[in-house]
Amino acid sequence: MLSEELLRFEERISIGLEAGESHFREFKSALIHQMNGSVEPRDVKLLCRDIAETLVSFANADGGELFVGVEDDGSVTGIPHKENLIAAMKEAHHGYVHENW
Repeated sequence: MLSEELLRFEERISIGLEAGESHFREFKSALIHQMNGSVEPRDVKLLCRDIAETLVSFANADGGELFVGVEDDGSVTGIPHKENLIAAMKEAHHGYVHENW
């Protein structure tokens, strides 16, 4: 059963990447592209803020899908951050949506 769920999840991601961004699908890069051509991990606080803002936008609409580690053109570049920073991104809705809850 788990393998079937994983295959459906992979298919859903593939379809989302192919369809591209829309009012209901947002891609957020975890990278910052420097003018000299180098690529570095984005500041995790800025990325968490972007994640939270996107989630609030989806909550105020009819929902949506957020793909982190994906460029605007749909290319998957991944999340080069350490595990503790990825954990912070997963919890962005707690600390960045409304800090006084």
